[in-house]
Amino acid sequence: MEDLSSGELRVLRHLQDERPGLAGRFLEALGGARRTVMRRLLESALREDLCGLHSRPRGNGGLASVSLPAGRLVFGVRSVHAFRRFEVGEVWLVTDGGLLQIRRAPELIALLGEAGGATLAWDGLERELSNAGANLALARAYSGLEGERLRVRAARLGAGSSLGLAARGGLPATLFFERLCVEGHNLHPSAKTKLGMGPRAVLRHSPEMDGEAPLRFAAVRCDRLRWASAADGSFEESLCARLPGVRERAEKELAQAGMRPGDYALVPVHPWQFEKVLPGVYAGESARREVVLLRGTSVPARATASFRTVVPEGSDLAVKVAVSSQMTSTTRSISPQTALNAPELTRVIREVVAREPELARTFVPVCELAGVHFAGDTGEKSRSLSAVLREGVERHLEPGDLPVAGCALYAGSPVTGKSVLVELVEAYARTTRAASLREAAVAFVREYARVTVPGFLTLMSSYGVGLEGHLQNCVPVFREGVPARVLFRDWGGARVHPGRLRRSGIEAKLVPGSLTLADSVDEMRRKVFYTVFQNHLGEVALQVSRSFDLPEPALWRRIRRVCDAVFGKLASRPACAADVLRDREALYAPEVPHKALARMRLQPGRGDLHVNVPNPLYG
Repeated sequence: MEDLSSGELRVLRHLQDERPGLAGRFLEALGGARRTVMRRLLESALREDLCGLHSRPRGNGGLASVSLPAGRLVFGVRSVHAFRRFEVGEVWLVTDGGLLQIRRAPELIALLGEAGGATLAWDGLERELSNAGANLALARAYSGLEGERLRVRAARLGAGSSLGLAARGGLPATLFFERLCVEGHNLHPSAKTKLGMGPRAVLRHSPEMDGEAPLRFAAVRCDRLRWASAADGSFEESLCARLPGVRERAEKELAQAGMRPGDYALVPVHPWQFEKVLPGVYAGESARREVVLLRGTSVPARATASFRTVVPEGSDLAVKVAVSSQMTSTTRSISPQTALNAPELTRVIREVVAREPELARTFVPVCELAGVHFAGDTGEKSRSLSAVLREGVERHLEPGDLPVAGCALYAGSPVTGKSVLVELVEAYARTTRAASLREAAVAFVREYARVTVPGFLTLMSSYGVGLEGHLQNCVPVFREGVPARVLFRDWGGARVHPGRLRRSGIEAKLVPGSLTLADSVDEMRRKVFYTVFQNHLGEVALQVSRSFDLPEPALWRRIRRVCDAVFGKLASRPACAADVLRDREALYAPEVPHKALARMRLQPGRGDLHVNVPNPLYG
């Protein structure tokens, strides 16, 4: 108990009071969670050469060391993967006084902060990573308990893997796999950070802890809302058409409070935001009855891996709602631009897919239907009460399809203990009657790239649309282990180059000043290269290489051949041939920019920062 930080102690006390069955598991998980977060920071620092950790170290076998003001930092290097992704082991500080093992992120931050300059936000990073460690331990504790229940269920149903259990489960398969995403972001040192959110809310609303997030509603005077829709009708009409009975209940509640229901429209709200944020941010508006928090109207909903996107029960809809808590790098409210651009980007992407019938068979957009935000006079007010409606994933599925959230590919299966990706490769080997698992794994990576790469490269090179194709935004669909197609969701992080899009004959009427409008082709390319290749395919290649003892460069050669085939087809289009060649040259450069996630946390006002890393597609 004396060894616990204030955040860890807060979690423990909550569990002792309300979930005593988890308290002991939390303490057991805490040491490993601390070390994981510390290693994620060190691995990011190595990739980004923070404090010279990559450019100045001395090596000796599997050990590396670098001189810091406090002593010599010594750490094991287990492996180095594509895009300079390190996996480190134990970490030690060697001083004249002896040897000290580094087990926590704050200990490493203290050493790096002394070496790295006082102007960087080391205190903020320490706060983030301490929070991340406590949340990771809580998630692992819950996952261990839930895993026992799922193994009993799998045995009763005769399911030999998570794939079989998902196909037989009570939850939709998509949600089943979203809930396996215990570890969080695969590259970010602040993967489990949820600043400002207490343990009760983390435990209640997180998807990996069977999160429930019943939608609440604010009734907002119509003249204080701005909205956009991809179809006829308003945001509220799109919402209420898919959530029967909500408008009627809201009208009754408004009438009982003496207000005219016709003066108000509904905005869905995350339950945590409803209780913890809206009463303070909109105190004046509530007093003037411009914003009315409806305490008697709600809809049961479940959390997805993105936390703020929830799926209402019984509805073919996903609702992205504002959550004013920092998770990884960003406070997860929703900007006015994101809300208003969503249906316009849907129109653009639908037009692109209509022009690309061959592509449409494997690349399926999960479209955003409408967006809304409060017309506030400050950024906080315009972002904190906002929402985007999206199609449900299930409407795009066919019998026999198994949709797996991309971030679940590297998750552990509660049935076998292997990763979900390994279970998929094993299923692929059985379906294709491969001679060996290693042979099946190589073929699996090739087939996975064939359904993933063409959509992203075609939209980028032919249309100037750079989609944020990281693992959380992608839902690959498998049929008996064979990659069939990929569902892409969430336009919020897209980057559109207006010149390229206009050249294709499509105009996009996006909100002026939107981050979505890329200032340069390089900005658009970076979005695709980082999310699709470094985050997404990089993880697939790493997991397959590690699990099946395959050389990683051989897998990247298969991925490059897929890229070559896509570029070859696109180069035959005269209108974009020159851009295709330039994109190809940039993608195959000896080094490519990698998002500097640790540096961005240390310089939070600088926006996106990048470092150049070796490119496995080169050569």
